[in-house]
Amino acid sequence: FIKGSLVAEKEPSYLSGLNERQNEAVREKSGAILVLAGAGSGKTKVLTSRIAYLVQELGASPNEILAVTFTNKAAKEMRQRLSLYLGEPVVQKMWMGTFHSISGRILRTDISEYKDEDGKSYDNRFVIYDETDSNTILKNAVKKCNLDEKIYQPKLLKTILS
Repeated sequence: FIKGSLVAEKEPSYLSGLNERQNEAVREKSGAILVLAGAGSGKTKVLTSRIAYLVQELGASPNEILAVTFTNKAAKEMRQRLSLYLGEPVVQKMWMGTFHSISGRILRTDISEYKDEDGKSYDNRFVIYDETDSNTILKNAVKKCNLDEKIYQPKLLKTILS
């Protein structure tokens, strides 16, 4: 609304619904913060709001944002929320995901820069298997070799291979 010559600006959507402590964490300017809170207490809201605040209010470059989560579900939720706040093109520039997905992205980005001792270079066409994938491959190998599946269990085989 306009009152005299003063214009009251609407609060950004990423700040709405925050309590006093959450708002304090989001708006902290001195650097890194630590958020300790239980399940369902709004940690994802605080983190996504903080990222939006860093980009929109403090001018942080999206490609300098690193947000590491424990699960793909949490990463997807953060990405969706930030897309609403900042737009998908901005969010695509951020480094956001699980430790493994971010590591894979770094490898795919930079792997062509590296060579082994024999001078062999690598390309970015590789797959990182998760627990389910590796178990399936080992089970199929045991079957293909006509080995006893009760003796040659994936967990044992992974231990031996490691």
